[in-house]
Amino acid sequence: MIREDRELLAELARLNREMAPLAMRIMDASASTDEQARYAQRLIDAGERLRRRATETAGVVIEGEVLVSEPLTLPRRSVEPYREP
Repeated sequence: MIREDRELLAELARLNREMAPLAMRIMDASASTDEQARYAQRLIDAGERLRRRATETAGVVIEGEVLVSEPLTLPRRSVEPYREP
């Protein structure tokens, strides 16, 4: 994952974490218009970054073949249970 992707994901996580408290303050009329406008601008900026990323990667095709000899499912037990020595 490239640095820009990590930064975008971190900002999206911050926006997500801050959304519920802001929504509660909006509902009880304690959120200022400045606070709401700053949050809205951050949402717009993150959305634009996400759209740019999507359009830049939409045409990327990696050449090659996919060779599958077995179904693409996980085995029933992919991890052994922990046993004390």
